[in-house]
Amino acid sequence: MNGSVIAYALELPWQGNAPLISSIPDGTYSSVLRYDHADKWRIELTGVPGRTGVQIHTGNVPDDSEGCILVGSKLGDDLCSVIDSKKAYDALRTAFYGSPNPVSTPNKSITVVVES
Repeated sequence: MNGSVIAYALELPWQGNAPLISSIPDGTYSSVLRYDHADKWRIELTGVPGRTGVQIHTGNVPDDSEGCILVGSKLGDDLCSVIDSKKAYDALRTAFYGSPNPVSTPNKSITVVVES
């Protein structure tokens, strides 16, 4: 975030950008915040070619994703998992809002860059 590593990301392997089973194409994506999930905060990427509903959320292994991006505090030794996902997710939210317990959405834009 702004040049600092807040979290590591995990995506499913490339399967031709097929919804629910593939990572997304490399690119720069605008994003919006969603508050309608149990965790009360998600970043949803917009403009992903051929895809909708691609979000950044918690999870540790590929089975925790249906084509979304998972975050963790560090990579697993197998490089196919992330560790301490909730901790990384909380750090990402705190870095975005400037507080661990935000009371409103700041007037900020979110751009997510996906690189292989």
